[in-house]
Amino acid sequence: RNIVALSGDYDFQFMIEELAVGAQHKLPYIHVVVNNAYLGLIRQAQRGFSMDYEVSLAFENVNRADDPEAGYGVDHVAVAEAMGCKAVRVRKPEEFAGAFKEAERLMKEHQVPVVLEFILERVTNISMGTEIDKITEFEELAESHEDAPTAIVMLD
Repeated sequence: RNIVALSGDYDFQFMIEELAVGAQHKLPYIHVVVNNAYLGLIRQAQRGFSMDYEVSLAFENVNRADDPEAGYGVDHVAVAEAMGCKAVRVRKPEEFAGAFKEAERLMKEHQVPVVLEFILERVTNISMGTEIDKITEFEELAESHEDAPTAIVMLD
């Protein structure tokens, strides 16, 4: 079985050293990073308490002005490759399936972690809550494969 991790962009950066360890010890897995270059959980937490401090929650990488997409937050592809891993950036939903197949190929060929970075719109509401049975959903849940035909049901 393949191992797949899922993180938001800032969450991913908290424990990014796991990439170097995975590369060093030849631990292949796919790490999906949903990147909106924005501290969305802080914005959503403020919203939950009816407050908005207008804190700068976005990050633009001014050192990558030559490439707007790479400058959209941290360039996780460059970081992953610098740590001895492989990475694929996904910009459009229709690229998802091909990118996942490419990540699986890279993982098997190189036996290292592969980062799949999905570029999202800046303000993205995600499910959240203080307890597992008190989750706020911002969109209707998909209850069957037909509700979300682009979702992966089984990876193998």
